[in-house]
Amino acid sequence: MWSGRNNDYFELTGQAIAEEIERRRSIQRAKAVKFSREQVEQSRKIAHETEAVELERLAVLGQIPQAEYKARMAALEDHADERTWQETPDTP
Repeated sequence: MWSGRNNDYFELTGQAIAEEIERRRSIQRAKAVKFSREQVEQSRKIAHETEAVELERLAVLGQIPQAEYKARMAALEDHADERTWQETPDTP
């Protein structure tokens, strides 16, 4: 019948397969996280650009004073700079 040696082989093979599956899942999760972060950043960039265009439109139409336009654009840029600095990883 089966010897103890064969049982060890099947146990080690099963363990190696389980470890490989776990490794691949880990890689998939890392890729999904990276993709998700890229999507969030792209979405924020689009929102920032949309807000800047809307401010410019309001200023051109005279619906907001030039000083308010400049102040809000400066605040928008400061916020974008802050967000970029916070999201930059510390690793080289």
